Order: sequence, then structure tokens, then C-alpha cells
Amino acid sequence: MNLAWRLLRAAVGSLWAFRSYSALMMIGLIIGIASLTVIHQIGQGAQREVSARMASMGFGADAFYISPGGGRLGVRHGMKRTMTLTPQDAAAISRVEGVAQVVPHKNISRTQVAAGGNNTITRVRGTPPSWAAARNWPILYGRFITANDIRQNTRVAVLGTTVMGELFGDTNPLGKRIRVGRTPFVVVGVLESKGSSGWNDRDDMVVIPMSTALNRLSRNDKISGMRVHMTDTSQAARIKAEVTALLRERHSLGAGVPDDFLIITPEELMKLYTRQSRSLVAMLTFVGAVSLFVSGVVIMNIMLVAVSERAYEIGVRRAVGARRRDILYQIFMESLIVAAIGGLCGLLVGQLLSYLATWLLAIPTAFSPTGFLWALGFSAGVGLLFGVAPAKKAADLNPVEALR
Repeated sequence: MNLAWRLLRAAVGSLWAFRSYSALMMIGLIIGIASLTVIHQIGQGAQREVSARMASMGFGADAFYISPGGGRLGVRHGMKRTMTLTPQDAAAISRVEGVAQVVPHKNISRTQVAAGGNNTITRVRGTPPSWAAARNWPILYGRFITANDIRQNTRVAVLGTTVMGELFGDTNPLGKRIRVGRTPFVVVGVLESKGSSGWNDRDDMVVIPMSTALNRLSRNDKISGMRVHMTDTSQAARIKAEVTALLRERHSLGAGVPDDFLIITPEELMKLYTRQSRSLVAMLTFVGAVSLFVSGVVIMNIMLVAVSERAYEIGVRRAVGARRRDILYQIFMESLIVAAIGGLCGLLVGQLLSYLATWLLAIPTAFSPTGFLWALGFSAGVGLLFGVAPAKKAADLNPVEALR
């Protein structure tokens, strides 16, 4: 213990005496560790953001989504999906044991919506009355679609806050007329803001009755997808299998013919996102690791120069009784101190940059103890790995030659 303390004091004294070299060695390490910290925290923050978004949209463990066209999640076949689902499919699925409700929707391709002299291009979605509640989407003003709207194919619309602002500014839009394409509608409600998710502004949307979308604005009777809510999540596997068999039967798909629909569960969505985000984070981490490697090379070269300049000091120490291993341990200790201080400063800088990214750029970040330990381990590893050559060179100095 006494030896370790003496070595620590000697290492700190030497680093302070050559503080310009010490600062140069730490700068590269700080940059590398800060980069790794920011990358990891952005990855963690994005994953939490996706989970929160899914929860806010009501897409929890008790529901799954059915999309038309088949294929695999995350793989697009061509520019457009084949529309294979119908309202009758949704009605049949609602009768499966364990299904609480089915919420279909009909998307109309981005359409011009106008009011007075203002217009915008936005998404139009036909929905049943249960759509807003199923997605945990409260109404800000007015009301949502009703069963009477569905029965009578009424031309009423519920606006997202983005569309409301573009068409009406600060004016109350309730009761005002808009045109969806060439069809007139009356505004009966406004949805609360859900904000943006990456490039997707979820408030840039107009909601109309499903029947109106199918009968007045669409050229076919196909729906764009449906969300299936279950009464018991423990029966999810059975319900999913029965729904698959039911749709295959209704679509007359023979043995060996692939599904013309795709069932998407929250777990599969999270796995897809995690796989994609990990690929991005891995690539960025590789870039950060390269910068750390460069930092290590810089540390090694600066320490080799410092050892050459300290040859007389090392020779004196050897002459008065210092052993070869004492010199070796001291230089190792100096490398570790540089790595530890540089690593801690890099972590602090990375944490500050993460806060700034969230505050200024609205990039979600999240502190992770695991990432903290990994970054600290990286910096210690750099100190150990690139301290070997300088330590060996110092320990191998001939005392007589060093004193000349």
C-alpha cells in the first residue's frame, strides 16, 4: 500500500511537471469518450421515445396491427402495398373469441384541403367512432366521429392542430366549412396535439367518418389496416393464430401461398426498431472507437517523447536505488491517471452535449449507467494498452547512459 501511494505521488508530480504534455494527451481522449457517451445516450433516448410514443398511441401489449399486402416487417416490396383487407374482414375478426374490438381505418393519399383562401396538402383518414379512444387521442375542441356519422355518410371532419393552424390560424374552426379535394366538409372537432415523431408530424391530419371515406373519397372498398384489441394478453398467440387462419380462409389462400396481410405486434415493432437503432449506434460507436484508438496512439507517442526528455530524471532514480519495476509501474500509473481524468472529463462533456442536444435540437437522450461504465472502461483500457510501450522504454533505460 505504501509503495502504491509513493508511485501515485510520483506519477502525479511528473504529470504536473509536464502538464502541457498531459493536457495534449487528455484532449483526444476527452473527445473520444464524449463521442461515445453522446452516441449511447441518443440510442437509449430514442428507444425510450419509441416506447413512450407507442404507449401514447394506445399500442400496448393488448393489441396488434394488421397491415395489407403481406411481406415482412421492415421490408418494402415495391412502392405501393396491395390493398387486400376489407371492412368485412374487420367485422369477422371482431367475432373471434378473445377480441375486444377491431379498429379499422382508411387512408386517403395526401390530399389538398382548403378553407377560404388557405389550403394545405395533408393526410386524410377515415375512421370509426372508436378510433380516437383506442389511440388515447383526446379531443381538444368539439367532438369526434359518431355512429350516426357512419350510418349517414356525413361529411364532417376532425382536424389535427397543424391543419387547424394552417387553415384557420387562431380562429375557432368549429362549424366552419372546408374542402377535402372537391368535397365540402364541416369541422366538428379538433384533436389534441400529439407532436412530431422524427419527420412525421402526427397533427398534420384530417379525420373523417370511415363510411364517408370509402363511399365518397375512395375508388375502392379496401381498408388501409386495422388494430385488434384483445381482452386477455395471455391468449395473444392463440388469437393471432386464429386471426391468421380466418384471413387466409376469407382470402382463399391455398397451402403454400404466402399471406397477403401482415400481423404486427408491439414486440416485433420494438425488435425492428432496436435492430435498426443498434446498427446505427454500432456504426457510430465504431467511429468513436477509432477516435479513441487515435487518442491512444497520441498518448503513447507523447509519453515516449516525455520519457526521452525525462531520461536524466529516470537515470537518477535508478542510480539511487529505484528498481526497473518501480519505473515501469510509475509510467503505467501516469498512463492510467491520464486515462482516468480524460475519461471522466469526456463523460462530463458528453453528458453536457447530450443535454444540449435535447434542449437545442430536441433529440431525445437518456442517461445510462451501463454506457457510463463502458466509456470509463474504454478510457482505462486505452491507458493500459498504450502505456505499455512508454513504460517498457522507461524501464529499459540504462542508468549510466541516462545520466550522461
